[in-house]
Amino acid sequence: MNSKITLINGDAYKEIDYFLQKKIVVDHIITDPPYNISQENNFSTMEKPRMGVDFGEWDRGKFDLYSWIPQYSKLLNKNGSMIIFCSYRYISYIISVLEAKESRMQVKDVLVWQKSNPMPRNIKRRYVQDMEFAVWAVKKGAKWVFNKPDYKPYLRGLFTTSTVSGRERLGHPTQKSIQLMEDIVSIHTNENQIILDPFMGSGSTGEAALNLGRKFIGVELDEQYYRMAYNRLLKREKK
Repeated sequence: MNSKITLINGDAYKEIDYFLQKKIVVDHIITDPPYNISQENNFSTMEKPRMGVDFGEWDRGKFDLYSWIPQYSKLLNKNGSMIIFCSYRYISYIISVLEAKESRMQVKDVLVWQKSNPMPRNIKRRYVQDMEFAVWAVKKGAKWVFNKPDYKPYLRGLFTTSTVSGRERLGHPTQKSIQLMEDIVSIHTNENQIILDPFMGSGSTGEAALNLGRKFIGVELDEQYYRMAYNRLLKREKK
């Protein structure tokens, strides 16, 4: 891989055939696929009825959450790792797929992103939804990357940052912050390693990778979000 970035506007489920045919090898997969949690609720029992969480058609339960995992695990080198963001509802299922014979992965931990400025929703009926989760797994037998800073006695799998706002916000409904992604990339990858994100979205993982001297491959099906990421990362690469 000569270029620092490779971006593909395509379906991750189809692009895997190209990657395998070309014998592409990557060091890490860090991705934030659709959560399948959007729904068109109408809470008629409330004084002010509201719609449920709705990130768009791409997140309305039609996305195959699991079958891409064993296929993409084939691209990882022997010391490779995966970090997969997901809803709390699906953590156990994703762990089962990762540790199945076909994936040949070993789950090490579940990371927690705690939002310092969560959106208060339905606060009289449930806890504020201020956390998202990511499953961290490594290849079986791997000498995995874990860059603990010397000045810290230990690291917790808890990352506290704000959600995106201001100039950083690009218009993707589930965009992750650069601070969050840089924290994760700096701990779990090394300089010049290749990070693949098969569900790239607005390109936050890619920008974090470039900021920290890593190489990046991104795949995004939605043309609008692909253009968003393309313009963002091309601008970053030219700096």
